[in-house]
Amino acid sequence: MSIEEEFTEKVAEYVDRLTDDLTSALKKLVDHEYPQEVDMLAFEVFVDAFSSGFPVRAFFMDKGNSEHFIMVDGKAEYPSPVDQNLLKIDYVYPYGLEEEYTAKDEALDPWHIATNELIEWFSKCWLAAGGRSFKLKANIAPHDSNHEFDLKESKWVERW
Repeated sequence: MSIEEEFTEKVAEYVDRLTDDLTSALKKLVDHEYPQEVDMLAFEVFVDAFSSGFPVRAFFMDKGNSEHFIMVDGKAEYPSPVDQNLLKIDYVYPYGLEEEYTAKDEALDPWHIATNELIEWFSKCWLAAGGRSFKLKANIAPHDSNHEFDLKESKWVERW
């Protein structure tokens, strides 16, 4: 098995432990009634956060591709039944895992591998949460990427 395959398997083991919690959070998002201004749920993967929390954040976008907020007691909040960070965890995998594998192969890009593995897993959780019947658009992408994964169609598409 290659170092890349080994690292991919390791990431899969770590994300699989979070499946029930993520699916539960996504189910709440799928079932929620959003204000009419919300046109899309956009999930962003922040690749530097695998070892310091959950690297995916939810954004609630309008038709103009701007974040939509609602006012609650004079304070702007997301129109969401769950926290924007989805899961409150210390890490997906422990600090040092990336270094362990890049020490074995300096050409290894652990963030790219982890992000792709996470998006594949996230998509499965989305579908398990009933996401195919979600009324709005929904996608997940690495932060600042020009491609996104359409969660309803289960395919990569060019971004905007």
